[in-house]
Amino acid sequence: MSPDELKKIAAKISKCLALAASDNPAEAEAARRQADALMKKYNLTSGDVAAAEVHEEAIDTGAPYKMPIYLGRLSVIIAEAFGCGTVCELGFVNINTAVKFFGLGLKPELAAYTYEVLRRQIGKDRAAYSATLKRYKRANRIRKADLFCQAWVSRIARQVNAFAGNEQEKAAIEAYKGRQYGERLEDDRRAPAKPRQNNDWQAQAGGYQAANDVSLHKPVQGKRGVLLGVQQ
Repeated sequence: MSPDELKKIAAKISKCLALAASDNPAEAEAARRQADALMKKYNLTSGDVAAAEVHEEAIDTGAPYKMPIYLGRLSVIIAEAFGCGTVCELGFVNINTAVKFFGLGLKPELAAYTYEVLRRQIGKDRAAYSATLKRYKRANRIRKADLFCQAWVSRIARQVNAFAGNEQEKAAIEAYKGRQYGERLEDDRRAPAKPRQNNDWQAQAGGYQAANDVSLHKPVQGKRGVLLGVQQ
């Protein structure tokens, strides 16, 4: 069965299940029997039906195999904010790492759009901060820039309240994740940067301060432009 066929059948079953909650006992029973018959005919479970309503949006992170952990953390924050699930597809050879958001309605698209805007913003802020570190050795510049970015993402996390969907939406997302991705490989990227020098707090303070000008708002369906307030 193709994904499109599955979606059409799942939509029919969903309508039947909705009618099964009718106050009319006869109508509810008929709808329940029809839903059961369709699931038996096509060998589908309630989880399959829920998962069929979920779709995903992917974003190319522009990063090779070992994407920075702070970008992975950012994807989790955005997913929580928009009521989505998220996975990271690690790159290989000439293929960049991709971040995928999956959920219902426009939520995956809105989450992916927001992630892309913030990913570009943190990249600009990192470059600007790194330019101030010319007197340090390369290893120290990278570590301090990582500390800066980790603090930047932490600042964004503080303003995010999870306005995720209801329990049915969460169940659909979990069912989709289980069917589509199953067991995920362990993330073997390098560990987050840790302070080592007395002045490393300046890198963290700088990242936190840089993110003060970025605000994440509750999504408005179909109005992507109002999702973010970024002061340039």
